[in-house]
Amino acid sequence: IFVFIGFQPNSALFKGKVAMNERGYIVTDPDMKTNIPGVFAAGDIREKSLRQVVTAAADGAIAAVQAGKYIEAQE
Repeated sequence: IFVFIGFQPNSALFKGKVAMNERGYIVTDPDMKTNIPGVFAAGDIREKSLRQVVTAAADGAIAAVQAGKYIEAQE
C-alpha cells in the first residue's frame, strides 16, 4: 500500500535561498546540485515524475556521492 499525502512540497524554509520552480520544488540537476555550489537537494522536495521511498533513497545516495566529490575538490 502506498499512502498518498499530496504534492505540496514542504519547502518554505528554503524560499529565497535556492532556486525553486513555481510549485515550490527545489530545482536540481541530475546530480542533485542546486544553483548554489555545495548545496544539494534530494527526495520529494525536488521535482520528479515518481515519488516513492526508493527514488528518494536513490536521490540521497547521488547527493551524498556528489557532496563528497565537491568537498574533495575544495581541499
